[in-house]
Amino acid sequence: MTPPPPGRAAPSAPRARVPGPQARSGLPLRLLLLLWAAAASAQGHPKNGPRVSAVWKGRVGQDRVDFGQAEPHTVLFHEPGSSSVWVGGRSKVYLFSFPEGKNASVSMVNIGSTKGSCLDKRDCENYITLLERRSEGLLVCGTNARRPSCWNLVNGTVVPLGEMRGYAPFSPDENSLVLFEGNEVYSTIRKQEYNGKIPRFRRIRGESELYTSDTVMQNPQFIKATIVHQDQAYDDKIYYFFREDNPDKNPEAPLNVSRVAQLCRGDQGGESSLSVSKWNTFLKAMLVCSDAATNKNFNRLQDVFLLPDPNGQWRDTRVYGVFTNPWNYSAVCVYSLGDIDRVFRTSSLKGYHTSLPNPRPGKCLPNRQPIPTETFQVSDSHPEVTQRVEPMGPLKTPLFHSKYHYQKVVVHRMQAGQGETFHVLYLTTDRGTIHKVVESGEQDRSLVFNIVEIQPFRRAAAIQAMSLDADRRKLYVISHWEVSQVPLDLCEVYGGGCHGCLMSRDPYCGWDQGHCVSIYSSQRSVLQSINPAEPHKDCPNPEPDKAPLQKVSLARNSRYYLSCPMESRHATYSWRHKEKVEQSCEPGHQSPNCILFIENLTDGQYGHYLCEAQEGSYLREAQHWQLLPENGAMAEHLMGQACALASSLWLGVLPMLTLGLLVH
Repeated sequence: MTPPPPGRAAPSAPRARVPGPQARSGLPLRLLLLLWAAAASAQGHPKNGPRVSAVWKGRVGQDRVDFGQAEPHTVLFHEPGSSSVWVGGRSKVYLFSFPEGKNASVSMVNIGSTKGSCLDKRDCENYITLLERRSEGLLVCGTNARRPSCWNLVNGTVVPLGEMRGYAPFSPDENSLVLFEGNEVYSTIRKQEYNGKIPRFRRIRGESELYTSDTVMQNPQFIKATIVHQDQAYDDKIYYFFREDNPDKNPEAPLNVSRVAQLCRGDQGGESSLSVSKWNTFLKAMLVCSDAATNKNFNRLQDVFLLPDPNGQWRDTRVYGVFTNPWNYSAVCVYSLGDIDRVFRTSSLKGYHTSLPNPRPGKCLPNRQPIPTETFQVSDSHPEVTQRVEPMGPLKTPLFHSKYHYQKVVVHRMQAGQGETFHVLYLTTDRGTIHKVVESGEQDRSLVFNIVEIQPFRRAAAIQAMSLDADRRKLYVISHWEVSQVPLDLCEVYGGGCHGCLMSRDPYCGWDQGHCVSIYSSQRSVLQSINPAEPHKDCPNPEPDKAPLQKVSLARNSRYYLSCPMESRHATYSWRHKEKVEQSCEPGHQSPNCILFIENLTDGQYGHYLCEAQEGSYLREAQHWQLLPENGAMAEHLMGQACALASSLWLGVLPMLTLGLLVH
């Protein structure tokens, strides 16, 4: 049952009410009705009622814009530093502009399609699946009624490029991945609609076309691909992340396993006819994301985000992976590219028990040397390395795990006001919201705080894509209905004055001249205290720790909810009545409110109820309610209001009566 707002009785129970017009006051019935309505309204919507300060919803027209129609398949493209975002829909490309401080605008370019003989099949429209900036303009590729084609968009003019297999799938539902690097293009998209159903990772444009052997992956679902420039150019690697069917057919084994694969970018194919058109440097390794302390395993990779090292050390690039388990709980594990590279360079091959050939499988060779046939045959028959890739840190555990079902992630590395570096994660949920999570400290002693929930859309919908612009400190997200621009510094959502601002531990925010402000917008150094266990102690002045008293009159034996918004995700909230704790809600409580449910109101349950938020030594009174017998104090309170109003009316009428007597 969804609880009503505080000040309302449970729906199935006798309704809490204030005395109605039948109360004996001696006042006219109409005046008493007005007084009664005003009192009831004040009860249902108290002036100092609850607020959920840690939720951001944005502004219609400025932070989010509707497409004007449903777009069942969308793709997003954003260039860092730009205030515009491109979105591909059905036979059209939208351009959304988000000028600072002004309403967003949208323009649209139609992309033609050739339906041909597709009319009797499904997906017979042109779903745009790829937007990519090329030197000559914006490359637009789509399904084109099951005849994948591309167009070039230059200054609003659409130039057809014809059919381009491998750049777009035949159906928008197909799992597809396209990677661009200079003049090279890599793709997981099949080139034939009915022939070639086994997914492959291909080089479709470059020195020579290559593809992976059909036996090295089992029904893969591709997640992310990247090219890593290593110390020597010939050693540059392509890493791609995917999940596949588990070859272990044990009934207790998970259905899916998560993988990372490596390929040498300079791979030229092999010497024999069987290997000349295949990748000869393919190897794969298992990605592990499990917590031995809680015996929780997360084996289904959902998304990957690579955060380059600020000093340009490729080995220190952090790889953030979002994983789920069969119960849709989630975990975030963090790996380093150096660890991944070491596993591929040093591990033995799973199931291969003799000495490895020279050069060993997976090794990149200089001077465009072909891979010997023997090396290819060993890696082709034993593509998985024995050693698994484990998370960073001595404990090899997840950064955190959660009961939420996370699906996508981006990470922003930022420096707070005092120069300390933080990693801020933005994680999409299956409810169409985004959780902003702060990671501080090193991996082995990091602190993780879920500090705010972002609701980017007017109507709840799954997030199709998300792009981070670290230069402009914006996040762009799209659904089937809307596109939204989300600021990273959402400081206005934190209530509670200086204490609430600092206790949020948001590295983008600080306290300045009575307001919680962005460190980027203030001209002065703002007050920040993020890492200490009790940051509120740095606030200059103590703040009131008393909540305003709110009263409600209730009938005996009624049922009632008291709700206390959990504004801090790090505090314990407790409902206290007559020095006794009636209900306690610990950090991580799933509901945004701490609910105290009174099943059957007795004489002993009337009185004062306090909701207190405790975090370290910081104790704050968040709510204060007084439950009164229905026929007692509330009637007297209304009578007092009525008498006061009657007195004011009489005092206002008396001078007029006197003036009338004088005139006559």
